[in-house]
Amino acid sequence: MPADLDSAKYVSFVTYKKDGTPVATPVWIVPFDGGYAFTTEPDAYKVRRIRHDARATLTVCNMSGKISEGAITHIGSAVVLGDDDAKKVTKLIEKKYSIGTKLLGVMSLVKKLLGKGTTAGDGAIKVTLH
Repeated sequence: MPADLDSAKYVSFVTYKKDGTPVATPVWIVPFDGGYAFTTEPDAYKVRRIRHDARATLTVCNMSGKISEGAITHIGSAVVLGDDDAKKVTKLIEKKYSIGTKLLGVMSLVKKLLGKGTTAGDGAIKVTLH
């Protein structure tokens, strides 16, 4: 397991549209079952993209997704995890990002009360590196 990913706060997760266009999204990750995983909404576009094309890359980035010069891009395959594994990933994310997940939980509650959906994810994605 690469040390840069193990210690990263944010990682740029790249998936591919049907036409091959890459789409990058900064995510929180945790080591999980021989790869790296993160939580997401089950109906997020990244979920749809990996169901069509499992190719994915992970590169350490900042909160806004900016990648530092010289950062290593790790190539892998992504899968959508089942409910039990998604719950395990959620617990690992909550442990690693305790303050951030609490803030996200408050934001989700406010958005739900305002009828604008949520920001927290009930699903999870795992990337296995090649």
